[in-house]
Amino acid sequence: MAIFLETIEVGEPSYQGAVVLRFASADTLTCVYRDKPHGYGCHDFHRDHAKKITQRNYRQEYESAGGMVAANFKSDDSFLRKLAVGAAGTNATIDRLKELGFKPIELERGSTGFKIWKKIKIKRVRVPDILCLQTGLRFESRGKTKPEISMSHSLKDPKRAWDAGMRDDDFVSIVVFQQSAESPIDVTRVSPVQFVKVKDLRDAFTQKRVSITTPKGVEEGSEIRVIWTAAIANQPSTVTEVSEKRIRLTHSPTGHIQTVQLVRNKGENTLEPQVRVGDTVESNQIVAAAVPVAVAVARPSSVDEDFFVAKLTSINLSERYAAAKALRYRGYLSARPALAGRIIHAEEDIYVQLEAAAALAAHNYPEGWAFIESKLRSAVLDVPLETQLETVIVISEIPNIRSENLLIEILRDATRDEELRAGAAWALGQCATRTAASALVDAFNSNALDVKTEAARALLKITGPQVDSVAELLRKCSPDQRDGISWVLARSGGFDLNSVIVSADANLRRWISYILGYGKARFSKSDIEAIQESDPEVYFAACVLWQILDSWVDGLTEV
Repeated sequence: MAIFLETIEVGEPSYQGAVVLRFASADTLTCVYRDKPHGYGCHDFHRDHAKKITQRNYRQEYESAGGMVAANFKSDDSFLRKLAVGAAGTNATIDRLKELGFKPIELERGSTGFKIWKKIKIKRVRVPDILCLQTGLRFESRGKTKPEISMSHSLKDPKRAWDAGMRDDDFVSIVVFQQSAESPIDVTRVSPVQFVKVKDLRDAFTQKRVSITTPKGVEEGSEIRVIWTAAIANQPSTVTEVSEKRIRLTHSPTGHIQTVQLVRNKGENTLEPQVRVGDTVESNQIVAAAVPVAVAVARPSSVDEDFFVAKLTSINLSERYAAAKALRYRGYLSARPALAGRIIHAEEDIYVQLEAAAALAAHNYPEGWAFIESKLRSAVLDVPLETQLETVIVISEIPNIRSENLLIEILRDATRDEELRAGAAWALGQCATRTAASALVDAFNSNALDVKTEAARALLKITGPQVDSVAELLRKCSPDQRDGISWVLARSGGFDLNSVIVSADANLRRWISYILGYGKARFSKSDIEAIQESDPEVYFAACVLWQILDSWVDGLTEV
């Protein structure tokens, strides 16, 4: 099993903003990297070679192994933390937009989660995180642990500029989170969702009413940020004074007063108040800033199907991509020819083609399915693995028996790339059917650990409504499939263990002990007492596990 070691943030021109995770297993050290425009990638080093790798020689080692490497990096656990905060920011923004009457969808695939593909690198289209189907507005979310208005930036590469690919009418949302020290993915929102229009950010940037951080040293990475000055409320308060020079906030229970000075840098920069007297503000809410900031966005007039059809032929790649995705989710009456046109256009980007095909397949048009199937059933020499994996992910978003059958076909094909099969297993976690559950259980016979791992995780996702049938699979399956099902059932509970133990062989009884031992909290007292009476040996084995798991030595290491 691979062990997470550390994260390294990198900033080489072609990979600026990328982050590397290092995992160590018995024989190899794996480096996983991701940046927004390029997606994910992975490279393995043999452990004997990798043990010599340090921060200072990482670039040389990585390049010698064929990888692309950054000039500067830093070592900490920021990668998972950033992914978790970024996903939480996107989800919080989507929730807020729904409250405001918008119809948001995830536009940048993966922005609401942090699934990492270790080997196959997907280079997706750079687009904002969220699209509103009703208005066509787009939102780039920024989940942060520090309350500020800031964007990562490149001084050398226009494609990495803070506003690359954005329109003036796009919005940036700012959401602040507090992270648990124990778990990088355990985050709590500690601010309202706040919106800033890209045009206002651009105007301030052009007028030099921003600060740009200097590149950090080798030990700390080279990412730079553009910062638009803002003043933040320290705690929930009421605005008691707003003048040309200051804002005063009064904390209601304590009466503590926070004074915000609006004139900064000896008069060179003056912040604009974003609140009025009598307003109540939350912790980490922006009360004054160099740009207008709002906790709500007015919903403009709705756009129609023609709006998105017209954008299918835009010269801007991100507009064509977003239009195809929007038509899939909002439905259409006359867009079929335009969508089909994107599929057959010889110079169209593959990711636009895939979205157009998905828009057609989601409405059961054969040309969409034909395109998708051609990508999934072609040789790797004809269709790259990254395209095949993206196609797997795309069809997992289309609730259709045809999608499920395609995913099962890939999962069962032992000649396919293991990570692609693992991707198919992961995608079946979107199909809560008995057929999908049975296919995932079959995968537990695979020799590929990644495939079995993703199959178990996917089965856990879909077990809830069909837990009894999964428990029945445990009773009927071969012994070498029982570990995966038992792992799932120990984490789901919700079924009658006594129905499984009837006529169980010795191997199955041991796995029932495991389920009861690890899943004690998920079974009722009466169920446990019934096991104690019907099979005292299974009950005793479960008791041993309870004792171990409850002890302070559980998980204790020698170093």
